[in-house]
Amino acid sequence: MKAIFIGDSITEGFDLEKHFPGREFINHGISGFSSAEVLDAIHAGWFKNQADVVFLCVGTNDLARDYDEAETMENIRKLVGKIREFSPEGVKIYLTSLFPTRHNPPRKNPVINQLNLEIHKLAVEENIQYLHLNPFFKDENGQLKRVFTEDGLHLNDLAYSIWKEKIINLK
Repeated sequence: MKAIFIGDSITEGFDLEKHFPGREFINHGISGFSSAEVLDAIHAGWFKNQADVVFLCVGTNDLARDYDEAETMENIRKLVGKIREFSPEGVKIYLTSLFPTRHNPPRKNPVINQLNLEIHKLAVEENIQYLHLNPFFKDENGQLKRVFTEDGLHLNDLAYSIWKEKIINLK
């Protein structure tokens, strides 16, 4: 199986060679990219997919840039369309939930939770998979557990190990 991961710095930080040795997993996470910038990169020819599976995790940086929810969701919808356009027939697409944050005011967890509901709804509408990771990373206050982050936003290796286990257990 060949898989491609598309996203921002959280995706970029996922050391796929370490967590999935011997697998053909490609990381297209780009630090700082919003959903619109990922879409622009795909329009510019950056993404030519020959993978069986695509994991898409975008939207976190939109929150820090005051994108409204509708704009983020429209960009994600367009990204799904472009992934389908540039992918072989039968590609499996996973929309990945946004992760909670810890004391990161521009990226508020209630907004993240609402976006995750919308991302799930989009996955159902588009007949694609939804990988809901957010609950596994939350503490009792709904924030990113301290054990999973150094800066309150980006994941550490322990968090990526959990993400890896969730991927391995997909059907």
